[in-house]
Amino acid sequence: MRFDELNQRISDFGKLPIPGEDAHAEVFPGIAKFRQDALRKNPNPRLSAVGATFIPVYGEAHILLIERQSYDGVHSGQIGFPGGKVEQEDDDLEQTARRETEEEVGVRRQTLQLIGSLSDVYIPPSGFLVKPFIFKLDSLPDLKPAPREVQSILTLPVKKLLQEDAFIQGMVPTGNGSNIQTRFIHYQDKKIWGATAMMLSELRILLRQTNRK
Repeated sequence: MRFDELNQRISDFGKLPIPGEDAHAEVFPGIAKFRQDALRKNPNPRLSAVGATFIPVYGEAHILLIERQSYDGVHSGQIGFPGGKVEQEDDDLEQTARRETEEEVGVRRQTLQLIGSLSDVYIPPSGFLVKPFIFKLDSLPDLKPAPREVQSILTLPVKKLLQEDAFIQGMVPTGNGSNIQTRFIHYQDKKIWGATAMMLSELRILLRQTNRK
């Protein structure tokens, strides 16, 4: 998808209902009740935010993603959006998403143009309640991964996300050394799954609802 077409589509995002659990269920069928029960058992989840940022790459619309460094934790080596937990300096969750994007990939926080937000996603293994924000940049920034947290930066073409077979079923390795059967996006030898895939599913539905063909 060309970036100018994307700009037309995302201008309608504010008029649309957020798909929420319907989108999440396309990736993790039947998990909604499990996550809701887990959240009820954790009345004080750790708050965090991520930034799903659209960028132009040679005129084509892409979504900015990172590959996290390997570490002793449940999200080790996973593909995700730049983001992290709330810090005292953050006025709100949007500021958390902006700050984390700047810290992790070098995009100046004030250059991120806010488009909207997606449904909160609770992640039981880590106890995080994540708020995704949608941003865009009108030009490709000079991306600089933070070595301590980011192993690599990748960009997912929007046209790949909109393909009928974008999500496939298979086994993926988890951060604790086990494997899980789930739906994921396979791109550049990477598997995009879990909460990130759920958020991408929501973006996918919104983009399809704004198809102006």
